[in-house]
Amino acid sequence: MESNRQITVLILTIVYFFIELFGGLYYRSLALVTDASFMAINITGQFVALYVARISKKLPTKNNTFGYERSKVLSGLFNGILVGFLLFYVFVDAYKKIMHPEPIEADRVLLIAIIGLVVNAYGFIQFYRHSADMNLKGARLLIANDALGSIGVIVSALIIRQTSFYFLDPVAALIIGLLIAYPTYFLVRDSVHILMEGNPAKTGPEEVERFIYAHFPYIARVKDIHIWGLSPERIILAIRVRTSGTTYDGTAVRDMKHRLLAEYGFSDIYLELYEEKKQIDCAKKLGRDAA
Repeated sequence: MESNRQITVLILTIVYFFIELFGGLYYRSLALVTDASFMAINITGQFVALYVARISKKLPTKNNTFGYERSKVLSGLFNGILVGFLLFYVFVDAYKKIMHPEPIEADRVLLIAIIGLVVNAYGFIQFYRHSADMNLKGARLLIANDALGSIGVIVSALIIRQTSFYFLDPVAALIIGLLIAYPTYFLVRDSVHILMEGNPAKTGPEEVERFIYAHFPYIARVKDIHIWGLSPERIILAIRVRTSGTTYDGTAVRDMKHRLLAEYGFSDIYLELYEEKKQIDCAKKLGRDAA
């Protein structure tokens, strides 16, 4: 996303964080304080996302020959871990508040939560335009978490206004935490998968191998296939194949790379061709017999 939009979302988030935090403390609403806590993590995540969005565009260096694309994955993992730690705090505090509920001023809490929902909705829409970017995906998860928090606070405040069931405030905080735990798990899992050189693409090595045998008759054997991602958007294929010995030139290499790129959308392909070993061994044997 454009950096000025990202900065606008960040400023709005910071302003609302202070409104929500002081409002939650003053009106004794755990749900508001919980949502403000998530908002603090959200702010941290957005700072990280903004920084990573800049450094990921840096050109490769002699020490980082692939560039800084994977910093986006680290950002997503960092934000996921932050949310996980905060969820633990929320669950413990919510349990205490459910056992010993405290009165809250539902009308004021409701107003603050509605403002928060508007702020988070705006931020989510801005980040959603770049849904494939794992860096912004982590930041978007934090914003979605805050939006769910605001909705939970609104619902609980409306019910408390009518019933005075004050225990619903920490119950709302608990439900918010449970809802956000699900996408947080997948963000952390996918980040670790990429950092462990896993294949983030829907395409598997077997599919690539079948495609090669079907479209390149001069290929005798596919020796090695490796698929990994620097990020979910930048997936790389490295492959070694043996030819029948009749085709082994730059044109064949370029043609194979072009067709694989067009078929599967890899960002880059490293292709290595060898002549068929059997034919080389046969030529050596004939040479020895002639001697």
